[in-house]
Amino acid sequence: MKSWQRVVGVALLIVAGVVIQQSVWVLRLLDHGQPGSGFMPFGLGIILAILAAMIILTNLGTEEKRVPFWKPMAWLRPLLALAIMGAYIIAFDDLGAVTSVVILVTAWLLILEKKTVLIAVSTGIVTGLVVYLAFE
Repeated sequence: MKSWQRVVGVALLIVAGVVIQQSVWVLRLLDHGQPGSGFMPFGLGIILAILAAMIILTNLGTEEKRVPFWKPMAWLRPLLALAIMGAYIIAFDDLGAVTSVVILVTAWLLILEKKTVLIAVSTGIVTGLVVYLAFE
């Protein structure tokens, strides 16, 4: 796994180099004493290069023992999360923001987090009240 992370780090380092090169040669870093169109890409390229170097340096060494990515039935919770979010998206226009947020939070806590009904419903209602107070 570490070898793939090193490969990704090198690929990101190459992308950062291209971004830095293009922002210096093609775009302008400074334009009449003000930041030019290449200033932001140059800064982001530097940040990307630093992060890519950190990925490479933190993944030096030997490979670790491989472990299975999914435990049996581990795919069920992400699938349930997608189903809950899909129902939220579909119900949002018909039910409105406050009601759909209450249902989303309550369903999420009941089904995915296995909280008690009292905690799930009260947290859903409080979240709905916060959404109402913040956006209405």
